[in-house]
Amino acid sequence: MRLVIVDDEPLARSALVDLCERDEDLQVVGEADCGAAAIAAVERLQPDLLLLDIELPDMTGFDVLLASRAQPTPRAIMITAHAHHAVRAFAAGALDYLLKPVSSARFLTALDRAREPAATQQGSRVPRAPAPSTTAAPASRMLIGEREHRLYPLDPDKIEYIESDGNYVTIRTATAEYISRDSIKRLAPLLGERGFLRIERSLLVNVHAIAYAEPAGRGSFAFTLASGSRLHSSATYRHEILEALPLVRVPGGRSSA
Repeated sequence: MRLVIVDDEPLARSALVDLCERDEDLQVVGEADCGAAAIAAVERLQPDLLLLDIELPDMTGFDVLLASRAQPTPRAIMITAHAHHAVRAFAAGALDYLLKPVSSARFLTALDRAREPAATQQGSRVPRAPAPSTTAAPASRMLIGEREHRLYPLDPDKIEYIESDGNYVTIRTATAEYISRDSIKRLAPLLGERGFLRIERSLLVNVHAIAYAEPAGRGSFAFTLASGSRLHSSATYRHEILEALPLVRVPGGRSSA
């Protein structure tokens, strides 16, 4: 697999090169320290994969992806020091989202996803997000939900939303609900890399479960999920919502996410 590494920090590029050199299947064919150089490298080298920093001197990594769409676009793994870009990265089509400093284990997980046949990644409108732990436990652990005095390991990708319920949270999938002794405040940053977005003080929603969104007045939105559940956001979280999901109002119609 041929890679181009895009990062304005020489030490960060060097660290990624070192990770790549540990895998015989990977070949770093180019490096770029800004968006313009990255776009030129994609056109010239036509790599299979971009390791793409989000914050570049002349543009963002998202701008690089948009500008590269006229070419045979390589898949991208986004890299940044800030977790709040996660949902937007997946919405932009990134395969994975790595936080600096990038660990060897997370890098290998991201590469495993990159090696999956492209056809297996096209079934959903927004790519699923295999990423770090959804709890304070190691990354391989799932959430644990309780129902009818039984404990169930829950895959975050199957969860539609999580709602605060006193000293507990209620975890809802398309077909069932569970309780967990946890809090929205603790789960929000941990689930951000799995595509979860806080839309209200007591609500975390999985963006992959959103069917459509509608303006609900005073800066809020109504989100209808694939299962038919309907959630309302608070105007307090409008900025975060629009940063993660660039909702576009279509006159006379519904907003698209």
